[in-house]
Amino acid sequence: FLQETLPDHNFISGQFLTGIESKAMQANADLFEIAKLVRADEELTYTVLVVPSPFLFRALYEHEKGAEVLSALKDYLGKYGHQGYSMDFIEPTQIEDPSALFASLKGMVRDPNYHPDNQTKKTKAIREQKLSEISELLTGLQYWQFRFRWWLAFKYNYIREEVAFRFGYTWSILRPMAFELGNRLVEARIFHQSDDVFFLTGDELQVALQAYGNGDTNIDFAALAAGRRELREARKRHHPPGTLPPEVSELDAVSFKETQIKNDADSHTMRGFPVSSGAVTAKASVVLGPSDFDNMVPGSILVSPLTTPAWTQLFANAVGLVTDVGSILAHGSIVAREYGIPAVLGVGNGTQRIKHGQTISIDGDAGTIVIHEEE
Repeated sequence: FLQETLPDHNFISGQFLTGIESKAMQANADLFEIAKLVRADEELTYTVLVVPSPFLFRALYEHEKGAEVLSALKDYLGKYGHQGYSMDFIEPTQIEDPSALFASLKGMVRDPNYHPDNQTKKTKAIREQKLSEISELLTGLQYWQFRFRWWLAFKYNYIREEVAFRFGYTWSILRPMAFELGNRLVEARIFHQSDDVFFLTGDELQVALQAYGNGDTNIDFAALAAGRRELREARKRHHPPGTLPPEVSELDAVSFKETQIKNDADSHTMRGFPVSSGAVTAKASVVLGPSDFDNMVPGSILVSPLTTPAWTQLFANAVGLVTDVGSILAHGSIVAREYGIPAVLGVGNGTQRIKHGQTISIDGDAGTIVIHEEE
């Protein structure tokens, strides 16, 4: 609507949808309460900042002052730990791998000036400023047409994040069941490891279960699972197009649904979808998955393939967001607006072209990323 009525003002919908309460912001506020517990004690602060994430639970358990923080972390994971890091069923949930939680906790503890209320004030100020500008530019019927559209979007925008949050509950139920099946087939020597279960089709699992029920130990699916595991890792090195076949994405009937923008491989400027207002220049933290969460440097721009609710805590340390895939309704888009940081999504291969630690400039209003030459 605004592109048609005010084409010269470069408004984006994200400017009017900032500062909305959501599960992501509540999770961030709850984590901040844990950070305050840590900040209150110098020894705990040192432990949290120095001990690597994989060993932090053990360190807190053994620390004489760690009981309260450990209890708070367990409560937090009981509330939010069902969320997965991707939509791939094989990936762990946050309670299985709390890497993002610890990375964000470290960032909050490290920065004594951090407070989530600062973000809330910032995002609400952006929204109110843009609404004020609209009230000066539109009058009469056009103004009320805008207000009605904005009211609808503002009222129901939270549903996207609510669905993603609740969808994760299925992971916390199905993954333990899958591992139980895998463990039993390992005992029967049909599998070599329990997560082989994720690399077989439904029909193949039926055959494996029949063999298990009949006590048949001559069948072995381990080699098949191992081959598919290797294939999965190999495919991670390829970047798939947003639409198959790629040329179809040029059609008007398809292009409006595209979640990636094609970019010139020789240009230092990349284009994407402008989804959260603002501009920033900073070093990039390239995070491809949970194993890279410790790469997230406070005060940097998060560059990732995509994000899910389990990634949300990384936003507390980010000053901007760039993703390979996504548009205005993507998880990263919504959370970036909630945190008040500029975001450009759907750049295609940003994680391949942008190096970890490289300086980039992003403009969340124009939808551009400038990759600066390394010094």
